Amino acid sequence: MRILLTGGGTAGHAWPIILVAKSLLKNKRTQLLYVGSRQGVEKYLTKDSGIPFRSIFVGKRRSYWSFSNYWDLFKTFLGIIQALFIILSFRPDVIFAKGGYVTVPIIFWLGFFKIPLVIHESDVIIGRANLWAARRATKICLGFPIEYYSQSLQKNPNLSLDKLIYTGIPVHSDFTQTPVQIGKRLKLLVTGGSQGSSKINNLISEILADLLKKYEVFHIAGKRDFPKLEKINHKDYHVYEFTAHMPRLMRDADLVISRSGANTLAEIAASSKPAILIPLEIAAGGHQIANAQVFAKNNAAVVLSEENLTASSLGAIIDNLMSDENLRKLLGHHAHRFYQPQSVEEIIDTIFGFSHESHANFKTT
Repeated sequence: MRILLTGGGTAGHAWPIILVAKSLLKNKRTQLLYVGSRQGVEKYLTKDSGIPFRSIFVGKRRSYWSFSNYWDLFKTFLGIIQALFIILSFRPDVIFAKGGYVTVPIIFWLGFFKIPLVIHESDVIIGRANLWAARRATKICLGFPIEYYSQSLQKNPNLSLDKLIYTGIPVHSDFTQTPVQIGKRLKLLVTGGSQGSSKINNLISEILADLLKKYEVFHIAGKRDFPKLEKINHKDYHVYEFTAHMPRLMRDADLVISRSGANTLAEIAASSKPAILIPLEIAAGGHQIANAQVFAKNNAAVVLSEENLTASSLGAIIDNLMSDENLRKLLGHHAHRFYQPQSVEEIIDTIFGFSHESHANFKTT
């Protein structure tokens, strides 16, 4: 069975594909090809995993005027041509798409070829690329339980219920390991996602001296702010530009401060961690706000708006949570309800549901 995987641009799109691909590689009856963008993080994540990878040009659609829109339109055209040759040479039996602009050139050709398409949407607000892909999709895997997608269902007729399946979001098993308690100080993990968050970094910087009097702080700052923050010299302050040790840092933390990307929420859920969520308000489609609202309505996290948030108020909330172990346990317990331990297996079962299809389906329409 030939399975073409596509999606990426960010770690949030790429990691679930990597986890699914690693599991598929154990099956000798499958042949994989991951198609990603030339600049995306997926190009580097696949190197250590032994996953066959091909890169294509990818353009981005902006909601504002920019000269780059014209250049990206040309890159999209080039990507579409590349995607055609990849499809013709690989001849996939099924395509699994995670979302992101890199999926557009591949899915463009599904109007010409009868190839089953399975897509995965992590966020409560379905992304632009996946909404377009939903027209061709045979199955749509969802990161949250289906009831949280009622708004998307009402607005988009392509999201018929018979296409939807709740699979959850693939999370590395290391997030579920037993925490290691080292030292007497409570541990605070601060992360703004794979790109980092200057807003969160600035808030933490203002109260860092006070935090370090009470807690051990692990801070994933991102590329932009790391050079400035790494100059801070304190035995209980550990700052990273990016780290591959997120599972260990999160499972050992007593409290997590983060944005509310769906992958991060899945990791928080898997680790049963209490969290302060500060959604990125300008995120496309308001998906981070919607994700955070799901956790807030289920008492699974403390959600703060970044618009009026001050460093002093954030510090007070951190102290209140750190001083109340029972509340932290309750938040973590409620968050864990959104963890789907069989997510990878559910997605693979959905993909293998088309295993009876043969290359005969590769005929043009």
